[in-house]
Amino acid sequence: MDNWIAQRIRAVSVRRVVAWTLALAVGVLLATSDHRYIPNFLRGPYALARADLDSIRDVTLTPRYYVRVNGEKVIDTGIRQYTVHTKDGVETSRTASGAYQALVLGNRFLVVRTAGAGSPVAEGKLAPWPPELESKLFDSKEMQSLRRNFYPFYMDSEPFRRPGYVVLIIGLLFLLVFVWQVVPAWRAIRDPERHPLAARIAAWGDPLGVAVEAEREFDNPSMKSGGGWRCGNKYLIRAKFFSFDVLRFRDVLWGYKKVTKHSVNFIPTGKTYEAIVACYGGTATIPGKEKKVHELLAFVQQRAPWAIFGYSDELSKAFSKSQQGFASAVEQRRAEWQAKQSA
Repeated sequence: MDNWIAQRIRAVSVRRVVAWTLALAVGVLLATSDHRYIPNFLRGPYALARADLDSIRDVTLTPRYYVRVNGEKVIDTGIRQYTVHTKDGVETSRTASGAYQALVLGNRFLVVRTAGAGSPVAEGKLAPWPPELESKLFDSKEMQSLRRNFYPFYMDSEPFRRPGYVVLIIGLLFLLVFVWQVVPAWRAIRDPERHPLAARIAAWGDPLGVAVEAEREFDNPSMKSGGGWRCGNKYLIRAKFFSFDVLRFRDVLWGYKKVTKHSVNFIPTGKTYEAIVACYGGTATIPGKEKKVHELLAFVQQRAPWAIFGYSDELSKAFSKSQQGFASAVEQRRAEWQAKQSA
């Protein structure tokens, strides 16, 4: 029968597996929701002749819209698309980002937006006319008389498959994260003793006794803190929906207050405070108001008076450079403190 800590480990692991599986299912549904794009991505570009273009009644519904069209020649319409660069709301420069060409197919014209030189062979997706393009192209009686010779859609030659490749890369990265998160959680569901927390507690000597004491202190904490942390006489316990952790006060190495300043456009907007309690096997980062952080650190110091408290760059460098050396110094302080207590 599982003890209280094993039950908590299993419950958190179940929630993690369910949440990540739901996220994966939603991601797959979103990635496959565009039923027109996927076959065009896989099988296109489709080679369309003039007769195929003439048969299109609604370009937003036609199943084949990623196409390649061979025209007789190409005509420059003189219409350009520009990207405007601004600074503090003032235009600083603009660069041409696209040009509109007319592909000739007999007496019909297919407008093509391209970023390069005009070519009688065009490849891209068919889409409805942008309103601003129509008003610019047919701004004279001569062009208005030719309006019916133009297809009621145009081709955008932007790389069609690029969004699909982006989705595939994101999907692959998500799948890697999914495996990284779900596989350990699934193992913990089947055998909570394989969880790193259970292994850490097993090294303390009496997992069942620790579980009984930790449950009692969790239900009747001496102090409740931010981030789901509760403090008892022996243990510092965190229980949230997706996380669970247990640390011992006797394993505390270093505690200090962390202050983070916040600003918007270099204007200070406030500060946030956290108590950092570094122990063997893990670190508790406990947010709270400044007064509460001070009270928490004082509470921890009462139960681990041999630990080092307060922050300095030298302490940070020593802890980062060699935690083993830092821990050795704390162990020496503990031995000295115990010697004083027994004297």
